[in-house]
Amino acid sequence: MRRAIFVFLSLLVALSMAAIPADTISARPASPPQLSPPSPAQQLTEDELIKEIYDELDDARGLTDDRAIKNQIADLKKGVEAVEDLMRSGDKEGALKLKKAIADRLVIFINQLLLASPGMTNLAAATPAANPLYDEMVNIQGKIGMLIDLEEKEIPQEKRPPPPTIERPPEIEKLIVYSAKFLCGPALGKEGVQRGSYSTAINIHNPNNGTVYLYKKAVIAKREDEPRGKISAFHKVVLQADEAIEVDCIDIISLFGAEQEVELTAPSQQTQTILQTTAVSPVSPLIRFIKGFVVIYSTAPLDVVAVYTASTSVGFGLDVEYLSPSRVSTITYTPPPEEEACPTGCACRTEAEAKEQGLVLCQGQKIVCAYDDNQRPTKYCFEKPTEEEAECPTGCVCRTEAEAKDDGLVLCQGQKIVCEYDDNQRPLKYCFQKPTAEGRPSLTLVPAYAENSVGDSHQVIAKVTKNGSPVTGIEVEFKLLEPDSVHSDKLGVLTRTTDASGQATGFNYTGDKEGKDVIIASATVDGYDLEAQATKVWISKPTEVQCPQGCRCLTEAEAKRLGLTWCQGQKIVCEYDAAGNAKKYCFEEMTSQPTTPPKVSWQADCSPSARTATAVTGAALTVYITAQDPTNGQAKIVRVVAAVDGTIAHDSGSVSTINYSKSFSLNVSTGSHSIEVKATNANGQTSVATGTVTCR
Repeated sequence: MRRAIFVFLSLLVALSMAAIPADTISARPASPPQLSPPSPAQQLTEDELIKEIYDELDDARGLTDDRAIKNQIADLKKGVEAVEDLMRSGDKEGALKLKKAIADRLVIFINQLLLASPGMTNLAAATPAANPLYDEMVNIQGKIGMLIDLEEKEIPQEKRPPPPTIERPPEIEKLIVYSAKFLCGPALGKEGVQRGSYSTAINIHNPNNGTVYLYKKAVIAKREDEPRGKISAFHKVVLQADEAIEVDCIDIISLFGAEQEVELTAPSQQTQTILQTTAVSPVSPLIRFIKGFVVIYSTAPLDVVAVYTASTSVGFGLDVEYLSPSRVSTITYTPPPEEEACPTGCACRTEAEAKEQGLVLCQGQKIVCAYDDNQRPTKYCFEKPTEEEAECPTGCVCRTEAEAKDDGLVLCQGQKIVCEYDDNQRPLKYCFQKPTAEGRPSLTLVPAYAENSVGDSHQVIAKVTKNGSPVTGIEVEFKLLEPDSVHSDKLGVLTRTTDASGQATGFNYTGDKEGKDVIIASATVDGYDLEAQATKVWISKPTEVQCPQGCRCLTEAEAKRLGLTWCQGQKIVCEYDAAGNAKKYCFEEMTSQPTTPPKVSWQADCSPSARTATAVTGAALTVYITAQDPTNGQAKIVRVVAAVDGTIAHDSGSVSTINYSKSFSLNVSTGSHSIEVKATNANGQTSVATGTVTCR
């Protein structure tokens, strides 16, 4: 019910005021009571303010005998009564909305009371004329503003964000300074100016051929016996050649922060030199009156013009002031370079450009090479990644797919093994081999090549296949090639039998000296003597390793106490003990985790498999999966899982790598099969690639 009263009265006030043409309103004072003296805002409560507004509205009705004006004042009083009713019911938001509606109507009403002075050219030319009704309504407008202030302190209002600021301009002693006076808002008569509404627009133009940097701030001016006014932070602005901006009252208030803003229409863009008719209503003024200076620090001379407008009981006026610098420096100001040179071999790029071009951080560091106008980094130094080339298993060669097709080669071991990448770290070449004769078995040994530090362990696995299918129950013999192996005296001959997957686990040993081991695996299958080789290189562990720039060599306990995290997201050993065991690692300050999820994709091939004894026709399905960390090692791939028809067919287990590629094969029935590959990074972020493949 109370909200219905609020809506009805708000519409009543708006419609009744808008219905009366401006040229019918005039102030014809009767022999009325004296003007009510304004009360200090800080000392009045909400109830006291409303009581004074009632009294002043009654006084205002006595200042005119115009029935239309009396009716509008009566409608305003009904609106105030509705405000009081909403306040008593506890509806603070409804009361605040109605107060603002009354304030807007008051602005229109007061502007319609103004009498313009023909021929007036500036504020000083205005001849004071008595208009007590105008003064009384301005006083009421100020007190409505005080009511709004009281309510807004209790109800948080949504504010627009303040402009970006800086604490102090660089090279401030070398800049040219302009100081412009401003007057903004409704004055009630005790602010040092005549009662009325005031606005200021400071126009700034760059007449130079080059870019000018300027820093603006606002300062509130108060009487000497009052506390000093607030000083805003600086706001940096870039003006290109011949560009211009305007600083108006709304901009000035925003410089002091969001808590001091009010939702208003900015009193700028006033292009008329003189407002000479009462039919013209100026834009809504600020609710509060403020005055002071806008101070501008500039790297070069500017055109600065201040435009002042006012509406008072004597009419409208406009004044224009051309400002000269208040302080000029004789030192030439040179702005910092927008772009700095990168180390040799590196290029200055945004992170997006570097990602698109497949570049990595120059020297593994974030070297800033360009800044924006607020001195925030925008570009860094990047370089091409080092070429990565892996060694193919014995009997296989590294070729592009086109080269392999021309040479009649097939995928090595039936898998897509990447052996070379392009500049964008995309697979360029794969391992291929000559196709085996129909029914001829094959023996492979993995890893075909490995490099480890002395003190680490190493293991090889042999796999026996025939026509792409595993062969079980085959004895495989493992031995070291002499005299090319440094651990020949440590290892003898080992025999193992292949399991259901066709695999047999060979040597699993710890290297205790530098050098190379050549491991031989041999087996006989269907009368074929098969052999495969793998090479293992052992290198000494350094006692100390230099950490990357920005990282420190500490024990895990020291790093935990200092709140540090792994350097570059990796466990980098920087010091070993006498036995060659890791003693210290590289750590760095914790940084925000990257938010880019891993990239994951898959491909699948189907080929007919051999018929079984029961004459069931099936197919051999091979799936090739790849996963990549796009954050260059900041969130490495830690696990990759693939499922075929809802059943897990491959699980990488725990890994830690930037690029992960793997293939697996299984026998399936003919028809359509669903495939889902899921990759998880070190931050727990997961990406999924799904689809179907049809085997015929």
